[in-house]
Amino acid sequence: MSSYNNVDIPEAEAWDTEGLDFPSLNEIFPESAPASEPPRTETLPALEQEALLISLENALKKAESEKDIAVFDDLPESLFNLSSQSLLRAAEALANGSRNPSLRHVYGRTGVLKFFLRLISSEEATESNLVLQCLRLIGNSCADTDENRAIVVGYIPAILRYILQPELLQVVIPVLYNLCIDYEPAQSQLAAEKIVYILLTLVRDDAFQGDDALLDYVYELIELAGEQEQGIENSPEGTISLLLDLIKSSDVELAQFCALANCIVAYINKPRFQDICISRRMVPGMLSMLRRSSFFKAESSADTQALTQSQLKINQTLAELSASPRFAELYPLGSALSRTLKSWLSKPEDQLQICACIMLGNLARSDEVCVAMVKELEIHKELIAILNSNARGAALHSALGFLKNLAIPSDNRVLIGEAEIMPAIARLWAYETVPQVQLAATSITRQLVISSAENIRRLLEPVEEKEGQTYLSLLLELFDKTDSTPIKTEIGRIEASLCRTLIPKADAAGGPLLDSLFTHEGMVLPLEAMIKQDQWPVVRSEGWFALALMASTKAGSVAVVDGLQKIDGFSMIEQILSAEEPSDSKTDKVQWRKDRDNIIVLMQELFKNQSHAVSPSWKSTVQELMNTHISKYH
Repeated sequence: MSSYNNVDIPEAEAWDTEGLDFPSLNEIFPESAPASEPPRTETLPALEQEALLISLENALKKAESEKDIAVFDDLPESLFNLSSQSLLRAAEALANGSRNPSLRHVYGRTGVLKFFLRLISSEEATESNLVLQCLRLIGNSCADTDENRAIVVGYIPAILRYILQPELLQVVIPVLYNLCIDYEPAQSQLAAEKIVYILLTLVRDDAFQGDDALLDYVYELIELAGEQEQGIENSPEGTISLLLDLIKSSDVELAQFCALANCIVAYINKPRFQDICISRRMVPGMLSMLRRSSFFKAESSADTQALTQSQLKINQTLAELSASPRFAELYPLGSALSRTLKSWLSKPEDQLQICACIMLGNLARSDEVCVAMVKELEIHKELIAILNSNARGAALHSALGFLKNLAIPSDNRVLIGEAEIMPAIARLWAYETVPQVQLAATSITRQLVISSAENIRRLLEPVEEKEGQTYLSLLLELFDKTDSTPIKTEIGRIEASLCRTLIPKADAAGGPLLDSLFTHEGMVLPLEAMIKQDQWPVVRSEGWFALALMASTKAGSVAVVDGLQKIDGFSMIEQILSAEEPSDSKTDKVQWRKDRDNIIVLMQELFKNQSHAVSPSWKSTVQELMNTHISKYH
């Protein structure tokens, strides 16, 4: 059960349905000729009819005990010769017999099932009682019997005609359910016949009021047919509005909610209905659906799993909706919907936080919007609060992704740094249970320190609870512990960014920070990992460039020489400088030259600052290779 209100969804009732196609059920089922009509012959005399019925009833009894089924072989032909009253009696007896699983295959094989299918498709079936028994037989014969389902599929339009008769509705629905469950061809055919729209219309019109068992079948049918491609394509435009209206009803139980939610997601994942959802301002209804899901109390592990899966699907669909350019036009920053999303950042439910991060993140596509989110709305502070909370990995990952987006404008980086983000992300560098969170926390660190001496200073500050360590020390510890190449690479790129920002300012404000940087043991290791890997050529070039920058300083050159000696880097340099230009793509050639240029700058700086640390013979060899490269390519 759930308790629910629309307090968080100010626009939940505001979508526009004017002009949408809502055909009546009479339009769905136009007057048409019957599909077929069983041949009629002369009616048997009354005594012969009675004898036939007695024989049939006896055969049904014997079939249960002795498995004697020979009588059914000629039965369809005999049924043609019965009066209406006798046919009703035969239909009822056979319908009762169809509850016996052993007779279901018999009905299909001997033509009994097809006889009654043809009967309900004809003008002969005018009596509700007769149709009722026919439908009972058809529904029971389909239960767990695919051979019979294959026969019935072609008669789905005929069966559906009776859904408009209230006295038959309680039989038609179970028949359709037995036909569809675990049988995709029937699901596809029913979907093509607009069953989702038909059932939604009947629910809206209270056709099932008071019959909870029947409603359970209805919702499951909606879900089964609602995920069929052909059915979605054939559905009237108003289908999505009916779905959203129904799912916000306080009477919907958990299983019914999940069925409707899965159907809605399947529809809105199609461009036609996605456009309707956005342009008709139905997105708040989608948010209302996600908010509603957080009020349900799952009573079993199966319920929990079903609810979680539905929430994930809803969030994925909302992410796609908000990625549309049209979404930003209709729901800009400052709209009621964006205010609702902002309020969700402080909600305890992780699915609401994830939704808010992704949808607001999709709005943050320009520097102007990003700056407004940080300077005016201070969204970054709520995101940092999520990082400091006990939120689960998915919420943390979403918040980190959003923050990284907000940190792209340079003005925002300082404000985000001032909001104490460094301690928050440092905690997540140790989040070993979810490596994606570790990587995202490392990646945003790189974004924050780009051209920002203020945030670099924060990275080099001591960690309060860890004596003698800075935040950079914690990153270097992560580098040593992790087996993740992307995390190692990100740490190397962070160091490269530190060098690019601080070393050109070494004689000014960057001097003290640079001195602090080179006091960190193992500082050069992440850069060496960058030049050793061959998965990302651009990253390798970045590593050589950062080493060249480090070598341009006295303290940095000492660390570079020490590091190159440990990894046999001097042999690597000689090998690269000796190699011939690649004959592959133009990109490979450009990358190769860039690497060699960076290495030459590196060696020039080392010869200048650490000449005594390089053997004269190796220095001579490398100098000759450098000169050859410079004369050939410059």
